[in-house]
Amino acid sequence: MRFLVIVFLSVVSMQTCAEESWTCSHPDHEREDLIFTPLSDGNVKWEHQKLGELDKLRIVVNSDGMLTMATQRLNVLYSRFFHLEKFSGRMGETTFRASILRRLKEKDDTLKFDSVTTVWSCESNQSNLISESK
Repeated sequence: MRFLVIVFLSVVSMQTCAEESWTCSHPDHEREDLIFTPLSDGNVKWEHQKLGELDKLRIVVNSDGMLTMATQRLNVLYSRFFHLEKFSGRMGETTFRASILRRLKEKDDTLKFDSVTTVWSCESNQSNLISESK
């Protein structure tokens, strides 16, 4: 009986380890949390705290230390990239709107970095899931 319980807990914890999820919050509490879950098909499911599930993002890089995701539609008014550094939990969201792309093309010196990139603080939900299964 003990053996079966140990095997069951091992299988549950292995399945839990495979599912990585990140909750990201912004220092400005007016902005709602974002939740990112990489999927096995090369996409990332992401949810906005108020808006719910949004169009899936495409995985650009998913290594031990970095998760980079991008919007998939090219015909929208903007494109977004999310660069999540897994060790520190810091994420930069870079949004390129048509007006910003024009200013980059024209080499506008007044374009500020913080008007293009937003910094978020992220926490892995994987460790929470593992501790809950034990």
